[in-house]
This record gives sequence, structure tokens and C-alpha cells, in this order.
Amino acid sequence: MNVKNRKCIRKLSLKSFYANRRRNLIAIFAIALTTLLFTSMFTIVLSLNASYETYQFRQVGGYAHGTFKDVSPEQAERIAAHPKVKATGARKVIGITAEGVFAKIPAEISYMDANCTKWSYATPTTGRMPESGKEVAMDTAALQLLGVMPELGAEVTVSYSITDKDQTAFTVTDTFTLVGYWDYDELMPVHYINISRDYADDIEAQAVKTGLQPFRTDLNVMLASGTNIQGQMEQVDTDLGYTWDSYTDPNSVRIGVNWGYTSSQLESQLDPELMVAIAAFLLLVIFTGYLIIYNIFQISVAGDIRFYGLLKTIGTTPRQLKRIIRQQALLLCLIGIPAGLLLGYGIGAVLVPVVLSSTQLDAGITTISTSPVIFLGSMLFALLTVLLSCSKPGKMAAKVSPVEAIKYTDAMQTKKKRRSTRGAKLHQMAFANLGRNKKKTVLVVLSLALSVTLFNALCAFVGGFSMEKYVSTMTCADFIVSTPDYFRYNSSADEFITQEQIEDISANTKASLSGTGYAVRKTSYLWMTEDALRQDYARYESAEQLDSHMSRLEHRGNMVMGDTRIEALDNSLFDKLQVFDGDISSMLEPDNNAIAIAVSLDDYGNLLNPEYYPKVGDTITATYADDVKYIDSRTGELCTEDTPEEYLQAKLYGARDVEYTVCALVELPNSMSYRYGGIGYDVVLSVDTAQRDSGGAAIPMLYLFDTADEVDEAEAEQYLSKLTAGEFSPLMYESKATARSEFAQFRQMFLLIGGILCAIIGLVGLLNFFNAMMTGILSRRREFAVLQAVGMTNRQLKTMLIYEGLFYAMSSVAAAFILSLAVGPLAGKMLGSMFWFFEYRFTILPVLLTIPVFLLLGWLIPCMMYDNATKCSVVEQLRDAQ
Repeated sequence: MNVKNRKCIRKLSLKSFYANRRRNLIAIFAIALTTLLFTSMFTIVLSLNASYETYQFRQVGGYAHGTFKDVSPEQAERIAAHPKVKATGARKVIGITAEGVFAKIPAEISYMDANCTKWSYATPTTGRMPESGKEVAMDTAALQLLGVMPELGAEVTVSYSITDKDQTAFTVTDTFTLVGYWDYDELMPVHYINISRDYADDIEAQAVKTGLQPFRTDLNVMLASGTNIQGQMEQVDTDLGYTWDSYTDPNSVRIGVNWGYTSSQLESQLDPELMVAIAAFLLLVIFTGYLIIYNIFQISVAGDIRFYGLLKTIGTTPRQLKRIIRQQALLLCLIGIPAGLLLGYGIGAVLVPVVLSSTQLDAGITTISTSPVIFLGSMLFALLTVLLSCSKPGKMAAKVSPVEAIKYTDAMQTKKKRRSTRGAKLHQMAFANLGRNKKKTVLVVLSLALSVTLFNALCAFVGGFSMEKYVSTMTCADFIVSTPDYFRYNSSADEFITQEQIEDISANTKASLSGTGYAVRKTSYLWMTEDALRQDYARYESAEQLDSHMSRLEHRGNMVMGDTRIEALDNSLFDKLQVFDGDISSMLEPDNNAIAIAVSLDDYGNLLNPEYYPKVGDTITATYADDVKYIDSRTGELCTEDTPEEYLQAKLYGARDVEYTVCALVELPNSMSYRYGGIGYDVVLSVDTAQRDSGGAAIPMLYLFDTADEVDEAEAEQYLSKLTAGEFSPLMYESKATARSEFAQFRQMFLLIGGILCAIIGLVGLLNFFNAMMTGILSRRREFAVLQAVGMTNRQLKTMLIYEGLFYAMSSVAAAFILSLAVGPLAGKMLGSMFWFFEYRFTILPVLLTIPVFLLLGWLIPCMMYDNATKCSVVEQLRDAQ
């Protein structure tokens, strides 16, 4: 028979709800705390991500999702009309100035439309964008470098080099009228000098008349979402019939992904270990919330079990009892979840600037995320946790029979009692009480142990960060000095640091080791196997293009002439090389013909693609040339603009071959290398050998040195800081002090975030402990009254409860110890595969440090709870418990 009793059940649920105000307050607090945990976590993570992305965008130079490079007007129009593309912004660069006042931070002269200007942080805060003629807008720092006051209408004279798609050509000097400006952002990679479209078209027409190609137009785009940017852009190209992997195919539209978006970085770095770590973290957070809410509902149902038994005697079904408990849980959620959302978001918003202040992400880019994911995700996670938590207690209430409910106490079914003549000891009674409801005891112990285990894991994690590994990878010397061209990877620079500058630095610093790295500025090639060279070109060309390219290169049997980058080192710097295979001692001998091949190792010292490199002991040939020109292979004459690419062939003038013996495969630290790669091998020679074979073409590229102690390092830091200060200084430097500072900030950020998480989970554990003790006392008031009636004193009763609290505390420490032993090595292995500078060191010290705290809490909380709950007489307690 279908009886319409939902209204009755709802009314019964509400009456029961209002009758348990104290329990409701505890439950609301627990739900709010769980929601706060989720909300603050989401707020901190998403805000840190937003701040980090903003920081990256400013370093990249904009926040467009990606760029379609070198597009024609027709291609730009078709791309803009594609449904995956939500907005576009065009930019045409006509020139660059990287000398004089712009030597350290270059300036790009370009036309940007409104969208591109906005996405590139180049919107004038005063004035407007250039619209016609010789109007210009730029940042205030660029104006200051040019000696111009930031005033609208001011005359600005700029000299810049015209650049087409392939080359930098003649220099133009023009005077513009300032129509807009904005404050300079020190993180930006260049100064933007924005001109009008009319002026850009006029200069382009002049350049084309002189034989240059039309200027390159890039199309920045915003897509439907910031995830899978690479895939979305490739899909646009595919849908429109374009390719994206060729520099020469007119039907190819190359793409560039904004690496500032963390989603684009994660997509390239996502591996099973990282996915497991993320999943484990989310499960940990959900389980933490589940522990506290489940424990409260379980204890609550146990306390009301007689009430539910009476309801069953008057015909309430198990399904209706579950509905009563679920409705009460949802009512609690209506109050607890909104409170947790507000408090969690507020706490997260306060903590984000604190976390960022300890990192290189300065407060200037702090971004507090307002993503709906924070609130919807937190609300759904909290609601799911509450529903899961009240499910099991609901089943318990539904299963209990009316007779069992009347006799119910806070105890599970135990083994048969044994008689004893030794009497009851307080600590034995306390220990026996913990075993009466093993499930509750396990939950309380587990929730407390979880926070300690997490704290121990955090300490092991942060303590495993190896500053030595991090710093040695970031830089190989205490100080590296060179020009902005070197630190900006300018491969066409003819001069870097001079010998005179090196001597001045050496005279004013105290070095324990010093030396110079040299760039060989002579046309040079290295003969390598065709298979190896194909591996290089396969990254940029299709199979058909690769075959055509290989056919145009000069061959000697199975060897082909490939590009190379030759670096020469002073003998003192060979100690900086990490030898993977072979021996470099022969390179230190006079008049040697030894060569070392620079190889790529992963973060853990493993050789990548070993078959690509020659073997130790192999003879390898280098070809030096005075000049190289491209000829038409059909005629043997110099090529023209109309020569098809498949007929272009390099012709060397003044070529000379030198044979070397491969003495070693080495890892050349990036910080003392060219700092850029390319096609072919990177190799190392001694400076004497390089000067001999290149005809003296090895020029100083960098000077590096180490110091003996901290005093000498501080003095050198101070000297170089003054030497390189100002925009007109020709030198720049890197130091280990900078790398150490970055490492300390990185480590501090993890400490803060992890510490906050540990504190929240620890609070959850304490609340569980608090609830277990309080409800244990309240549900056993009749039992305590009976014990007092037969002679147990208040002091003995309190001592027994203190023993219970201490057993809880020490059991939690023991459980944390066991969990740390089990989880530590597994987590260490996983973290070691995720962070190359992590070295796992087992520690149990954090667990031991929590013992005094837990002992204090195990004594203090039972005392407080008992004193508060036993203010009435034994007779009154017996009467209230009926």
C-alpha cells in the first residue's frame, strides 16, 4: 500500500533536527570545516596557477593562446572565421633596435591591432593607440632611455634596423609623435614600440623595392578554451587544408603555443606518476573530509539509536529512517556549506599573497582566482562527502531492531567476558573501553595519524630538495659574465666579452678557479652519418622534404656534411665537464687533435638517444671554410631569388679538412655553452687546438669563475653588481646566489602550502578526537553514574578518561609511524621521478616531535570534556540517562 507520508517524515526530521542543537552545531562546524578545506585548497591552487600564468605571460610577452606564424591576408581571414577561433589579433614587426640604450633589453617596432595590443600588455594607459602617419606609442622606460619625457605630443626619434622574414637589412631613423604610453613591466622580454598601420605599410613598400621580402605578419588567437592548445591549433590548420611543419611550403601555417599556460605545459609533461600523485592528493582530501563527517554522523546516530528504535516500533520503515537522516544532513549542508565556502575563499585569498611573497612571483602579479570551479567544485565535493558520510550511519539506524535499540550502548559485540580476581585497573578499563567500538576508535586514530603522516611526508619532501643539485644544474660556476648578446642567445653576434674586460674582472675579484669559454666564429661543418642527420631534420621537415634536402647535401660515402657548434675552453674549465664516456685528459696535451662530443643527458644523468652520437675512439672530420655561398645546382652559378629550393646547393670557399679523434662524450653545462641548439653536433675543443685549426677565429664568449669562500663571493657579487648596473653597461652576469635564492623561494612555497594543508587536516583530526571524547562521555553518562554509585570517585573516573585520551594519542603516533614506514619509500620514489633535484631521505623525526603535543592533548581534552559534562549529581545523571 502506497501511503503519502513524505510530509510526516519531513516534519519528524525537522523536529528531531531542532531537538539536537548541540549536535547540529558540531555537525555544521564539521561540514563547514570540510567545505573550507576544499574551498581554501581550490582557491590557493587556482590562484597560484593564475598568478603563475600571469607571471609567465609577462615573460612571454602576452597572453594569447597561440600564434599562427607568417600568415597571408587570405590565411588570416580564413583562420579568423574558423569556429574554434574566438578572437584574433594581428601583429607585423618591421624592425628591431638592440644597440645602444636598448642593448640589454631590445625594442621591437611593430604594428599591433586592438586585440594584439590588449593581449600583449601594450594598451596605453595615457593617450591612445597609433592610428595614422608617424604616430607612436611605447612604454615609459623606453621613453626614458631615449631621453623623452612621457608627454602626449612629444617628438620621439628612433633608429632601428629593418627586418624582413629572413634577414636584418638597412637602418632607418625616424621622428614620431607620441600619442600614447604605459608603465613599463620589468618582466617583459622586449620594449614594444607600436606604430600605425599606414607607417608599417609604407616602410614595407620601401623595403620590397630594395629587394627585401614582405614583412612577416603573425596572427595571435584566443581559442574556445586554454586546454589542448596545440591540438586545437593543429585542428584549425587541418580543417583549412594547411600543414604546420614546414618553413618553406607556401601552404604551411606554422603554429606557436603560449607556454605560459600551465595546461600546455602539463600536456607535454603529464606522466603516470604525476597523474597518480594528483589522484592520491584528491583522494586524501576527500577521505579527510569523510573521516570527520562520517565520525560525527556515526556518533550522532549511535546517540539517537533508541529514538530510531522507538520510531520503528510505530511502523517507520528502514527507508524512511534513512530519509530522515539524509534530510537532516542536507539541512546541515544548507548552513555549513555556504559558511565553509565564504570562510574558505577568504582564507585562500589571504594566504595566496603570503605564499607568493616568499617566491619570485612578486606581489605585483598576485591574482586571486574567481573561477566558478572553486565554488562549484568545493560545493559538490563537500556534498558528496556528506552524502557518503551519512550513508553508513543511515544503514546502521535502519538495521537495528527496536529491542536492540533500547539496550544499545556505545559498544560493539565483544567476545565472551572472562572473570578475574585481580580487580579492575583504571588503565585496563580505559583500554577495554576503546575496544567496545573498534570502528569509532580506528576512525579517530586514523584521522589523527593521517595528519602526522602527511606532516612527516611534507618534511621528508622539502628536506629532500637538494640545493646542490638544483644550483649546479642552473649554473656551473659562482659567476658567469658576458654581454647581453650571449645571455639573449644572439647567434649572429661577432663579439662578446673582450679580453680587456676579462682582465679587469680578474684583477678586481678573488677567484679560486677561472677561465674563458670561446665561440669559434668561422664557417665550420662536421661530417656525420646520414641517419644521425636525418634524426635532426626530421623534427622540422616531412619525409618527402627530408629526402629532397638530403639529396642536396654533400656526401662522402655514408657520411654527410652537417652543421655544428664548436666551443673552445681554457684548460682550467675542463673540470666543469661531466664525462659520460671516455677520457678528456688528451685534450689537455699540447698540439692535440682530440675532440669531445657534447651529449644530452636527462635530469637523472641518463644518455638520451645513444645511437645518435659517434663512439669514443672514432675519427671524425671537421671542415673549416672561409666563406659559403649557395649556387644553382643546374647551372653552377650563384642562386637568385627565383631559384627553386630543390636546386639550392652550398659551395664552400677556402675549405680545409681537419681530422679529430673522439676522446669522450661529455655533458657540457648549459650555463657555459652557446645556450642554444640546432642541427648537428655540439663539440668541445681546447682553445689552442681551436685557434690553430680555425685560423684564430675563436673569440671570448664568456668568463666564469669560482670563489674560495663566502666573503670573496660577497665581494665579487658587489663588484659585478656595480659593474653591470645601468642600461649602458656592456656586461651582464649570473651568479649562484641568484640560483640559491630561487631555490629557497621554491622550497618555502612548498613549506607554506604543505604546512597549511597539514594544519587543516590536523584540525580535522583534533575535531574527531574532540567529538569522540565528548560523545563518548555524553553517551556513557548512565554508565559513569552507575560506576560512581558503586564507589568510583570523580578522580578515578577522570583518570580513566585521561588514559583513554592518552591511548588514542599514542595509538595515533604508532599508526603514523607505521604509515610513514610504509608510505615514505614509495612516495620518495614517485617524487624522485617527478623532481630531478629531489633526493629521498627517510626521516621519522617529525612523528617523534608530535608525541609531546599528542600527550598534552590526550590529557587536556578529556579533562575539559569531563569537567563540563559532570556538573550535576549522580542521581540526576541516572535520571537524565533513562
